[in-house]
Amino acid sequence: MSGAPLALALALGALGGAAPGGARAAETAGPKAGKPSGIHHGSRHALALGPHATTFFSEGGSQYTFFSGSVGYLGSLGARGPFVHVFALVPLQARQDGSVYATGDYYRRRAGGDLLLGWQWRWSVHPDLEAEAGPGLHGTLVYLPGKTGYRDFSALPLGLGGGAVLRWRRGDHGFSQPITVGAYCAAAFDLYDPLRSDDLAHGFTFSTGLLLGLGVAR
Repeated sequence: MSGAPLALALALGALGGAAPGGARAAETAGPKAGKPSGIHHGSRHALALGPHATTFFSEGGSQYTFFSGSVGYLGSLGARGPFVHVFALVPLQARQDGSVYATGDYYRRRAGGDLLLGWQWRWSVHPDLEAEAGPGLHGTLVYLPGKTGYRDFSALPLGLGGGAVLRWRRGDHGFSQPITVGAYCAAAFDLYDPLRSDDLAHGFTFSTGLLLGLGVAR
């Protein structure tokens, strides 16, 4: 009879000593098992299409605004890393001090480009919805050689800006990568124009549109 209580005490002691270790193991394994590891890593690539507007003010007080159609590429690397937005522009309408002009009536060629290069961060808005945003360096080129009897116009406003992208993972695949659709927007404050350095006071640029891309990991 005296051995039974001793054996019971030893068994309870062994169970009590093992429980904390087991609990710690469960606590350690639990969060790791449920953690969505690396869903924002990797590269993102997309084709984008949308309107583009840039406006700038001269030292003399005049305002120039160009509305363009744009098509371009959006790319980024890593959950936190570099990004680039680069667009080809076709200026469609120009405004100067309130007057509106169709660029095709005055310029024999209508071309331009827009570049935003910077650093982005990604996060989840929803399990299938990823957001990306960050600041960067910005530049817009407007190149409009005039028709006979009209002057050429060129501008290259440079400044600081920021961009944001929202991606929705559809579930389809292309080139072994998940296909995404989404939207983008970017804005910039331009401070200097090497082509019009004696005339530019400051300017603003805004663009937005839709995208079709590859590369959201799950």
